[in-house]
Amino acid sequence: MPPAADLGVVIALIGVLSGVTIVAGAFFGAYLLGKSRAQREALVAGKDPEVLARLTRVEQIVEATAIEIERISEGQRFTTRLLSERKEPVPRGDSH
Repeated sequence: MPPAADLGVVIALIGVLSGVTIVAGAFFGAYLLGKSRAQREALVAGKDPEVLARLTRVEQIVEATAIEIERISEGQRFTTRLLSERKEPVPRGDSH
């Protein structure tokens, strides 16, 4: 027959493992519940005309920003090309 101390360690180990399992199961269940609710809300929000209108405006803003960035990049490339083709150094405005 095993000593009583070994039985106490086994009972403590079983208690700790059971607690960890219960907590992990609770977190997993909460995750699945939250995920299913988020999917349902996403489906409902996809049909909302206000959300669709806002999404359309965001897409238009992103497209306009991309065009402006391309325009600025083109200007920088042009300026860089002009400066690199220059043969004479630019005189500095010294007051001496």
